[in-house]
Amino acid sequence: MHHNVGKLDGWVRGSLAVAFLIVALVLIEQVVFSLLAALAALVLGATAIMRHCPLYEIFRHTTRPGRSHP
Repeated sequence: MHHNVGKLDGWVRGSLAVAFLIVALVLIEQVVFSLLAALAALVLGATAIMRHCPLYEIFRHTTRPGRSHP
């Protein structure tokens, strides 16, 4: 698996993951919204850490500078 998430994209995804995690904790009484926010945080956090986005792979896109998609 190659990296297709650039540095800035990774930071944005990580920041959004933290924000969604906070939303999930704030909305703990509203179970559906809390779970959706936690799921979004998990997906964004995982793609930021792994530096690989499956949707980018499907659409043959990359945000890494100087790299074209193979």
